[in-house]
Amino acid sequence: MDIQTIKLDLILWLSQLQDASVLQKLQSVKEEHGFTLSEAQKNLLDERLESYRNNPDDLLDWDDLLKELEDKL
Repeated sequence: MDIQTIKLDLILWLSQLQDASVLQKLQSVKEEHGFTLSEAQKNLLDERLESYRNNPDDLLDWDDLLKELEDKL
């Protein structure tokens, strides 16, 4: 499995995760590694969240998205 596929798999898993203790551990790992977003990245995320809130049904199927990404790589 390549790094992009691993990242996408983790993103999907994380988006569905409900266990607060696991989320807190992941937050600690993130803080330990000094991960920060630039203002441009924060703005992009805000734009995408706003787009989702305005159009929650306008989504791509996970399998279709994964195939599209694999085709591009």
